[in-house]
Amino acid sequence: MNRRITLHAGRLLALLLAVALLPASALASTLTADASETTVEMSDTLYGLFFEDINYGADGGLYAELLQNRSFEYEDILNPRSVDHYNGWGFNLNFGATGTAIVSTENPLNENNPTYMRVTCTKGDYRFANLGYQSTTFSGGIPVEKGKTYRCFVWMRNAGDFEGTVEIALTKRTGKSIAVPKSFTLTDEWQKYELTFTPSYTEDAVLSFYMHGTGSVDFDMASLMPADAFGADWPNGGLRADLVQALMDLNPSFLRFPGGCIVEGSYYRSNFYDWKDTVGPIEERDENFNTWGYMMSYGLGYYEYFMLAEALGAEPLPVVHSGLLCQARDVFEAPLTIEETHAYAQDILDLIEFANGDVTTEWGALRAEMGHPEPFDLKYIGIGNENWDIVYWTRFEILYDYVKEAHPEITIVSSAGPVAEGSLPASAWATIRAKFADTIVDEHYYMSGDWFLSHTNRYDSYPRTTKVFVGEFAAHEATQANGRRPNNLYSAVCEAAYMTGLERNSDVVVMASYAPLMAREGMQQWTPDLIWYNAREVMLTPNYYVQQMFAETVGDQVVASEYDGINQLVYHVVTRTDDVLYVKLVNASAYEDAMTLNLAGVPDGDAVVRQLTGEKNAVNSFSNKDAVVPTTDSMAFAGGTAEITLPAYSVTILTFQLQ
Repeated sequence: MNRRITLHAGRLLALLLAVALLPASALASTLTADASETTVEMSDTLYGLFFEDINYGADGGLYAELLQNRSFEYEDILNPRSVDHYNGWGFNLNFGATGTAIVSTENPLNENNPTYMRVTCTKGDYRFANLGYQSTTFSGGIPVEKGKTYRCFVWMRNAGDFEGTVEIALTKRTGKSIAVPKSFTLTDEWQKYELTFTPSYTEDAVLSFYMHGTGSVDFDMASLMPADAFGADWPNGGLRADLVQALMDLNPSFLRFPGGCIVEGSYYRSNFYDWKDTVGPIEERDENFNTWGYMMSYGLGYYEYFMLAEALGAEPLPVVHSGLLCQARDVFEAPLTIEETHAYAQDILDLIEFANGDVTTEWGALRAEMGHPEPFDLKYIGIGNENWDIVYWTRFEILYDYVKEAHPEITIVSSAGPVAEGSLPASAWATIRAKFADTIVDEHYYMSGDWFLSHTNRYDSYPRTTKVFVGEFAAHEATQANGRRPNNLYSAVCEAAYMTGLERNSDVVVMASYAPLMAREGMQQWTPDLIWYNAREVMLTPNYYVQQMFAETVGDQVVASEYDGINQLVYHVVTRTDDVLYVKLVNASAYEDAMTLNLAGVPDGDAVVRQLTGEKNAVNSFSNKDAVVPTTDSMAFAGGTAEITLPAYSVTILTFQLQ
């Protein structure tokens, strides 16, 4: 078996100092394994993704919509102001023209979309525009490319006295057109007007509306999306293709969604994440304020999550609130009463019906109407996010009982709270083992890199009866001068070391996912994050590459192995399938380690060597996206042995053919 010394903080520091005094030539080790000697069966859902709409992960991120506040619903639930409804828009942009733009609610598009803008032109060609995300005084925030097609629509209505036409144009911030515009004559009823643009320039644009005539027009629910968005034929218009590709390249086995703290909501019950608000036609989805401080359009809703999971080949794992507002935040309203919790259980059963129900059922019929008559084959559902104490367990038990009675085939995920250690998770585990041992237990923790190094044996002593989902984890290094915790190589190496422990214990740890998954540059609320992006580019972190390297080399069984060496900052795990043997090696020390591999049962041949290494504090950036990237090489293996040098601060994965 894997031999490992348990290193607590003081001993780890002492060991680091001791290793630092050694000459580099003294760091040599041996790894011994026999491919025929296996220990435990590995989970086939070990590595997956957790998506939460944090850091503008959905609107402004994965969701392909290029307009911000497209239906004028933006409103901070803690400080409602009329001015918020103008967020993302600019009005009275043409010199010499005059008019007004008034937030209106009378006779809206529908009850879920109650706010619209009544724009009145009194003189000239009045222009207003959606500026997109992160626009400036001199440039727009809508990234468009020359020759690419964009689909646009907007709902409009003549307010009764407008004489003229409305022209829709893709323009520079100054108003100069960069694509052929189109003009419309309006009726006095809400109507959807559609067009396409093919820009003549690559530009940071705005979507401009010109009123050629005087009088008032009502505007609501505008949209601009790339025609080549991933899932462009979905009801929401699709997802950003380069970000979907980054997710696909992680080879995930599951997709947990939509949170996270946004599931619980914060402050008011109206802030609960209600899955029913996120399905159906997008103009009828009831927008909600995000726990992280911005508006959610719900263009990326439950149907789209299920579709994305299917496209990724990942098991969907939705998480619903448990009747509690976010326990980690101040709240202004009480949790659901026991009676209300019983009533709320039907919403969870309806969600399962939406995912798996026959097309003759109410919610299965809606799924079919949206374009997917076949069931999504939902197997898991989480009840609660980071919840704890009796206030959680009393409500959890009610919801658990309803789901188990109606759908015994569904595996329920429970919460062990938001921290790694102490009385809170200990109490949660005591309750779970006594009453809910058949659940998968969701553990969340964000700790220092050194903590991860000293806790690779965390799950060695866990009872093997109740399974674990490490639903949120990441190594947090010290905050830098820019206010961020870095996605540096060292944090990724520490996570990799910890993941060798997850693999050794993958008979009990059946799922794990890094968090948060995504962040938009300049609009983040939390760091570090696995994937960064701006309006046009995606930047992958060293942590991303560790997740990718591990996920693409998951075995079926753990192979017994033994490490012999003075450098206890080398971590390893050996696994196999019928055809291949994987040797994962992590060197978290500042020195090279010359390792001898003694691998019985492995035929002669060339092994694939995948390696990530560099300077300890190295990071990737938009100006240097390849500062830390994995390399691929080969290594000769003969007579059951080979030599390999593990660089300082490195992750190395060797793949040997067994047949």
